[in-house]
Amino acid sequence: MIGKALSGWRPAGLIAYLMGPGAHEEHRNPHIVASWDGSPGLHQPPKAGPGEFDFDLRALIGSMSELPKEFGLPLDNPAASPDDLPGAEEWTQWLRTSGKKRPPAHAPEWVKYYRWDPKAEAVVLKPGYVWHCPVRLHPDDPTLTDAQWQRIAQRLMEATGIHQSGCRWVAVRHADDHIHLMATLVTDKGGSLRRFYPRNDWYRLRKACRELERELGLVPTPEADWTATRRPTRQEIGKAARHGRAEPARTELRRLVAQAAAAAGGPEDFFARLREFQVVWRPSYAADGEIRGCSYVLADDRTAEGEQVPFSGGKLGRDLTWPKLMQRWASTPAAEPVERTEDGRSTADARLDVLEEAAEVVNEAAERIRSGDEDPAGITHATADVLGALALGTEYRDRGPITAAFDRFDRAARIPGRVLPRDHGLSGRALRRASRRIAAAGSISGRGQEKFALAALVLALAGLVAEIRAWQQHAGRPHQAAAARRTAAVLPVDRVAANNAAARSATRSPRLADRLDRTTARPARPARRHHPGARPPR
Repeated sequence: MIGKALSGWRPAGLIAYLMGPGAHEEHRNPHIVASWDGSPGLHQPPKAGPGEFDFDLRALIGSMSELPKEFGLPLDNPAASPDDLPGAEEWTQWLRTSGKKRPPAHAPEWVKYYRWDPKAEAVVLKPGYVWHCPVRLHPDDPTLTDAQWQRIAQRLMEATGIHQSGCRWVAVRHADDHIHLMATLVTDKGGSLRRFYPRNDWYRLRKACRELERELGLVPTPEADWTATRRPTRQEIGKAARHGRAEPARTELRRLVAQAAAAAGGPEDFFARLREFQVVWRPSYAADGEIRGCSYVLADDRTAEGEQVPFSGGKLGRDLTWPKLMQRWASTPAAEPVERTEDGRSTADARLDVLEEAAEVVNEAAERIRSGDEDPAGITHATADVLGALALGTEYRDRGPITAAFDRFDRAARIPGRVLPRDHGLSGRALRRASRRIAAAGSISGRGQEKFALAALVLALAGLVAEIRAWQQHAGRPHQAAAARRTAAVLPVDRVAANNAAARSATRSPRLADRLDRTTARPARPARRHHPGARPPR
């Protein structure tokens, strides 16, 4: 169960949407299931015609707007920008320098509805008094009754403190799997009108939702781990559809930056990869001249005014900020160069060696997770680099099955509370080195002997992902485990070709065997296997 709190300024507009057919005519049988006074039936709008959505909304709008109107708040949306309002130039400057001061008595009425946003470097509209929270079930949850939804709505409104404050609120149901909570945050409790500001409502909603999931036997949602990548906004998704893009620019850009980071050994390699991907980067510098951050732009992603749309590394992924990238590159020694022909391409034998070496490293990493010889967190994070580099070599910017596996593994690699592992570990560093060598090998054709070596590597990756899934499940992280399962499901495993590769791997050259021994060597110590009742390796 997921709830997301929003805010606005127009009670009538929100009520009309909730009781209407919806943006895509997806609403069915809209009705009120809960209210602030415990009598939702009294607030159900009467029918005004034969249609499913022909309601007389005047009484409901009047009840929800009564206190805000008495308090002097606008019942319609204020202008998004005050540029055309009286005294805009003078009072915009005042908002910029006043901090959190209250406007003086002689200030225009509109001033109290705006604030200065230092990030946007502009005057923006404050959050409105119309509080709105959709609450949605997981697709695998059963259909709940109106009485159950009433109980859920009451608990959530009490958790936020809105119910106790005396604010008016209702819960509207117009689908089987979700309701909408709506409140106007003005109260007359205590004998005088005042605004009410919920504190930490997002956190309190999340906590109450998890409690209700346990009580009602619903599918549990994961705890907030502060490592998730930001999803594309509704506007970004709509823009991609209008321009015929296969996916939003944010999603494509995150993948390209992550793949460039996995393939690079430092800033110079990283920027060279971005240039190859036609990604524009904009570094920012500290006082000492060192890079302190970087934003990225797809060359063909522009606004309606023709301006480029930049995304900082942190907005693409928590592990893609500049300090995290530098930390990642510093944790792994430089990879050995790949043998090349006179025209600069990698040789066929070199590509075979790289693929076979990577398969051995991946198999070794899976064994170290099974035996408990190494913290799986470092291996898990480095596995994403191998998937990203392999997708780059086999599919480049086409969205094939390995690219799909790379995208799905993002969730599986998350460790709550940690963006990067505390210790990358021996196998983790070996996996990162392997990812750089795969990227250095260039395009992998998947023909001839390469087909068999590639199949062996994909099979090894499927085995490693299975071990990661078991570890995440045992550590009490079912959602990461489910993401690992989805990753393994899309990997193009060819067991016949992988078996054919085993014979060649057994007779590989002494040079390759020596490099593998140095890459994956581990200290001699007895294996520490853990059983289902034991604490997972840390």
